[in-house]
Amino acid sequence: MAVKALYALQNGFMGFERAGLFYGDFSSEKTAIPVACYLIRTGDATILFDTGLSPRAVPGLLRNDPLARFTDADLLVHRLDAIGLNVGDVDMVVLSHLHYDHAGGAEFFSKSELIVQKDEFAYAHYPAAFFAGFYYRKNFDLPGYRWRLLDGDTELAPGVSVLRTDGHTPGHQSLLLELPETGPVILAGDSCYWQEHIDAERPPGVVWNPTLAMHSIKRLKTLARLTGARIFPGHDPVFWRGVKQPPEFYR
Repeated sequence: MAVKALYALQNGFMGFERAGLFYGDFSSEKTAIPVACYLIRTGDATILFDTGLSPRAVPGLLRNDPLARFTDADLLVHRLDAIGLNVGDVDMVVLSHLHYDHAGGAEFFSKSELIVQKDEFAYAHYPAAFFAGFYYRKNFDLPGYRWRLLDGDTELAPGVSVLRTDGHTPGHQSLLLELPETGPVILAGDSCYWQEHIDAERPPGVVWNPTLAMHSIKRLKTLARLTGARIFPGHDPVFWRGVKQPPEFYR
């Protein structure tokens, strides 16, 4: 197995309405959800999955969101430092999609290859009005950076494969990892916010195409059943409480 370690990196919490979490739920009740990134070490590369919030967004978030929790230690650069890495050590940054809570730290990785689906990259630059508030162009309009635009499933390295999981956005992608001791792990990103999305096959509330979102959930569940993989949902506070936190990691 080429994957040696998987680290879960905390990037703060923010408040989110249930209407945004679950399709068809119109409740304005809010809950605090984690913002997460993951660091994968392989025999040949260091890969980051998602980059969390931009530091420039944090003051406004803390000012306007009573459920937001974000400390200096939650900054992605400090999370990397805590496991003995800096931004220059990251070879590839895989962005599940380009919403502000996933692509906010992309600017720090000028030496890395930034990997996103080409449909997502195109849509993020010219989103429909109903979705525009989730894309902040400064996060991904990065002249001179190395972008790798994918068109579907792609193996990035032995034991690390991108899975196209449209629905939440037009070019969402998840990551399938083959860990030697833990076994297969699927980093779902926002194709599945909570475990409930997986169990009940329920699309997220923030969704570009609910039918495709449902198909992506079913696809990940089928892959998990066939391979024995564990699905890591993207924003589940209950799941996050049980995740191994650095210095611990999945082997």
